[in-house]
Amino acid sequence: MFTQGRTGKVTAATRAPAKGKESVKPTVTPDEGLFGKVILVNPVLRFVVMDFPVLKRPIVDQRLNVYHQGQKVGEVKVTGPMLETTAAGDIATGEAHVGDEVRED
Repeated sequence: MFTQGRTGKVTAATRAPAKGKESVKPTVTPDEGLFGKVILVNPVLRFVVMDFPVLKRPIVDQRLNVYHQGQKVGEVKVTGPMLETTAAGDIATGEAHVGDEVRED
């Protein structure tokens, strides 16, 4: 049996072990989606600098959604430059604040 979690990802539902049969153990898989944090915002020029995990960076022109306390508040278009784990982007719609989460959906 599979269920859809809050983030929209499908996960295996756990069942009580049946007598006389082997119990099914849930499988844990890493989240492969792209996500990062806003570390700098320039509201006048409407751009942000974002930090991403190592080896998980966006590409230029990719659009990412901005979330503040779980609520979508804007959208960012990655423009570069990119340096190590950081990338700059233009605020396309809405707003962004330091500490907000950016991710692809």
